[in-house]
Amino acid sequence: MEKPTDSSIAISSKENYRNLLNELKSILSKGQAKAYKAVDNIKVQTYWQIGERIVRDEIENKERADYGKHLVNQISLDLDINKRELYRIIRFFRLYEIVATVSPQLSWNHYKELVDIENNKERMFYQNNAVNKYWSVRELRLQVKNDLFKNAILIEEKLPVRKKNLITDTLEIFKGEYNLGFAGTYSSEEELEIGIVKNVDSFLHELGHEIYYGGRQIPVKIDGLNHYIDLLLYHKGIPCNILVELKTRKLDAKDVGQMNKYVNYFRLNRQYEHEKDTIGLIICSESGMEEAQYALGGLEEKIFIATYKSKLPSIEQLKKAVKNVR
Repeated sequence: MEKPTDSSIAISSKENYRNLLNELKSILSKGQAKAYKAVDNIKVQTYWQIGERIVRDEIENKERADYGKHLVNQISLDLDINKRELYRIIRFFRLYEIVATVSPQLSWNHYKELVDIENNKERMFYQNNAVNKYWSVRELRLQVKNDLFKNAILIEEKLPVRKKNLITDTLEIFKGEYNLGFAGTYSSEEELEIGIVKNVDSFLHELGHEIYYGGRQIPVKIDGLNHYIDLLLYHKGIPCNILVELKTRKLDAKDVGQMNKYVNYFRLNRQYEHEKDTIGLIICSESGMEEAQYALGGLEEKIFIATYKSKLPSIEQLKKAVKNVR
């Protein structure tokens, strides 16, 4: 195979490409070094990072025709990675964009089998079984070959109809108030955010079931300007992205406009066909009823408002409250 000429690399400046290549080499070398001492999920995490970095570069240069194709060809040569494998790595990231949905129990060879399954429902069926039943790669491959998914559907259709615990209304997943006492003391939104991230398990427990943490200060570029979303969550049961903005003050109508912009961006640029529409959650210290009502006009199923309390009431406060009720 001949190397592409300089004209074929005109998709990007040589300096930008060298920077990208160096980043990918660094990611790959670090991952390979750790792989000798750790389990195979290091390889999974490494390939996820490579896929994320390539896709990010594709998005930044999407206006250039055939940019992605030329980029993959060049990276395949320079990193000595089989082109088919590289496309599989990219597909892996696109299918598992939220890193928290990647199971540490599955190896890269498991995911190689899974990413070749086109149907999302079918792929999740095999993935869940592989995790829950500790399937080897050989067992997974055998079950896919034997069409276990289709056979399971035929069996299910013959069973009596039963009510399934599915979430059909996004209103079901949010509360009107959250206890963020675990975040400690804070005097700014940044400190609150850091306190939440440091105690992310407590935060997810407070939010409810099937919600995963996707990161903080998520960058989005609009009209050439960088904006940052405080927190990104993912609800596996819907499934959909949940964008979270934290406000250590009373809700302002501008906060709703800001969130609406972020939600629209995600729906147009970061949402997959199998996912439900991205939704936004603004958690603030106080929400005026009228302010929220007028600001949310027409957006009630798109953006949700909740308040927070920074700590639980003390025993003395509870005793006093009980006396006042009597």
